[in-house]
Amino acid sequence: MLPPRRDLRESLVGELAGYLGLREDEVAERCEGAAARLAASWRAAAPRTPAQVAAFYRGAGDYLYDLTRWHALVEDESALAAVGALEEALGRRARRVLDFGSGIGSLGILLARHGLEVTLAEINPSLDAYARWRLARRSLTARHLDLGREPLPRAAFDLIAAVDVLEHLPDPRAALIQLAAALRPGGTLFVHLPPGGDPLHPMHLWDNPETLLEPLEEAGLWLERAEEASLVLRRGPAPRYRLRYGLSLRRAEGGWALFSERPLAAFRLAPEAARLLAVLQEDGRTAAGAAREAGLPLARATALLEGFARRRVLARSGRTPPSRWPSVTVVVPARGRPRETRACVASLLALDYPRDLLEVLVVDDASEPPLARALAGLPVRVLRLERRAGPSAARNLGLREARGEVVAFTDNDCEVSPGWLRALVAPLCEPGVEVVGGRVLSPRPEGALGAFEAVRSPLDMGPSGGRVGLEEAVSYLPSCNLAADRRALLKLGGFDEGMELGEDVDLVWRAVRAGLGVRYEPSARVVHRHRTRLGAFLRRRADYGSSEADLQLRHPEAGRRMMLPVSGLFWLAALGALARSRRAAVLLAALSLLLAGMETGGKLLRTRRAGALLPLPAVAGAVLRQHAAELYHLGAGVSRYYGLPLLAAALLWRPLRLPALLLLLVPPAVDHRRLRPGLSPAGFALLWGLEMAAYQLGVWRGCLRHRSLRPLLPRLLSPPLFDVLLRILPRESPAPPRSYKLYGRMRKTRFGPQGGERHTQDEA
Repeated sequence: MLPPRRDLRESLVGELAGYLGLREDEVAERCEGAAARLAASWRAAAPRTPAQVAAFYRGAGDYLYDLTRWHALVEDESALAAVGALEEALGRRARRVLDFGSGIGSLGILLARHGLEVTLAEINPSLDAYARWRLARRSLTARHLDLGREPLPRAAFDLIAAVDVLEHLPDPRAALIQLAAALRPGGTLFVHLPPGGDPLHPMHLWDNPETLLEPLEEAGLWLERAEEASLVLRRGPAPRYRLRYGLSLRRAEGGWALFSERPLAAFRLAPEAARLLAVLQEDGRTAAGAAREAGLPLARATALLEGFARRRVLARSGRTPPSRWPSVTVVVPARGRPRETRACVASLLALDYPRDLLEVLVVDDASEPPLARALAGLPVRVLRLERRAGPSAARNLGLREARGEVVAFTDNDCEVSPGWLRALVAPLCEPGVEVVGGRVLSPRPEGALGAFEAVRSPLDMGPSGGRVGLEEAVSYLPSCNLAADRRALLKLGGFDEGMELGEDVDLVWRAVRAGLGVRYEPSARVVHRHRTRLGAFLRRRADYGSSEADLQLRHPEAGRRMMLPVSGLFWLAALGALARSRRAAVLLAALSLLLAGMETGGKLLRTRRAGALLPLPAVAGAVLRQHAAELYHLGAGVSRYYGLPLLAAALLWRPLRLPALLLLLVPPAVDHRRLRPGLSPAGFALLWGLEMAAYQLGVWRGCLRHRSLRPLLPRLLSPPLFDVLLRILPRESPAPPRSYKLYGRMRKTRFGPQGGERHTQDEA
């Protein structure tokens, strides 16, 4: 709208009236009848060849009125697809954008107002002239291209928007190939198609989206997503999907099911999902290839594949790089460690990121001597704080002074891999992602402590990427490998300078709470030099523990959960009863076995109802693994938060000794076998216990400082006893088929934000 107008329809009609020199009521009347007049003109002209169709649109004057009425949203809101095109352009960090079939320039105005370099491509001279006038009136600029006389430039645009235009073309295949050639590699084509079957628009020559999707591979495009009437197409190699290891497709009662034996789980599949997954059991396929083999529409197949990939049923490989890399400032907060700081900066200067788009900014937190001396001769900016303010203040200063669109953070005790920044920034060029973190690896182990840190570092989020949040497999990201959209981070307020530790966890949780998209990308790797002296190592673990109380007060939704397994508790009670009464111990052990047997029988029946004829030993093994995992998590949680009092109580009360010994020794024994460190079992268990004790003392210190017992009072979770009984009771009718139905139980125990076990998952 143009001020002082406050009504969209009045503003658009008034603007067109001012351009034509007519009365507003006369223009409004012409707008109302424009669609009917255009339909009559089309029927009278009856164009058949592409040249005749082009001639019709070149001379159709009523489109000035019809498009004005459409953009006024009088009948529907389909013109708001322009907002979807804008959001796609901003989310892709596009710079050069083409509005194909630009009409009266409304989308061009929207794009130009957000600072994008806009080209308007139109075949109708009267529409183009009005669009020029509208942009000039708003002091906006755009390049104009006459589609009747000029070809589209090749590889020129980051994004092309074709909103309600392709259905007017008699040869969508030729148009798609032409548009794809005008995109840069990695570019995006945003297409909006109106609903078909509209008698008022006989000039809509086709209405099936599959008509446009058929020649995608020929054009070098792939479908990223389809949302209602909008299609998002990318230029470049398409991702490939394959069934994850350990999953298999089997016939089930009334159809097909997806099975996993470790963990024991069954997903009942709808027929189309079963056909799709059947072609992905051996080799990877693109969505287009899988859709052809499964006989499914491409849009439906893509939606199913992406849904299964999010649920980790499918592995998705390959990512199309962005068409345009944004400018990046890498901020390194530093205090002391001149050699390490220079090595860190040297690794940043060796990045394979475009040098003209990279700025390295070191913030010296009052080091003595100043770090500028150690960085002499290197092409970096150095800012200095004269008084020590802490890493959060140093990062925030770098954030404010950064010149890049994206700001990335690492620490001066880290070195980055050459491809670190490309891997970290690429997800930030996707809509809905504002914060990304990468994987923090350990250097080649030196000594026992180095070997321990290599497998137990709380900074390493593991090899699997995905969304980040309290309910996700990765709940937080460390600040030594982090990147974000600069404006989004400034709006969020940056790091909390009042926090001595845990400020990175707080930042990520505030970002999630604010609705920002946060992602973990493990291919973006840095190597972090861990503390190699035992005292410094234990102090750091205690510091991590001390942040829990503060974090939980700031984020009550992040409260710790702790599983109390019924069967495991009976076993522990049986061990304790041995010191007083063998009969009681046998009774408790028998009760635990009875519950495990009932659970095994229930799962055996349920798997057979689902169509899996699994042998009894396989089901019993799965149940035992589940109980062992529950015992492991219980022991790890008790060791981390209550291990020292438990040891003291065990020394004073004999019945507690065997249960305490089991709880404290099972987790390090399992971790030694699972992680395979270069340490003896005894050496690993000793460091494991020291780490737990240090973290625990830190938790208590934080509780005293913040006068809160939140970290020590978790929400207790336990499967109710009647649930175990219900597993073997017959149901009146089987569950109706769904796209995916989980018959097993997946359990996840979440420890503290710096706890180290946050993404270990039980078997079910």
